[in-house]
Amino acid sequence: MENKKLMTVKEFAKEYGLGTNKAYEMVRAKGFPVITLGKKKLIVRDRIDEFLYKNIGNSF
Repeated sequence: MENKKLMTVKEFAKEYGLGTNKAYEMVRAKGFPVITLGKKKLIVRDRIDEFLYKNIGNSF
């Protein structure tokens, strides 16, 4: 794994073992650490686990 600070939604899905559709659904969740540049969505890598821990028990 490279030491990149941002990742694409497809990279996120692969790294966390999610399907692409579910990954995009999570990216649209309130508070998810995503930056939108035009149509491209980039996820802040070091904030993902924090978001997941805060949302344990929630459905996406």
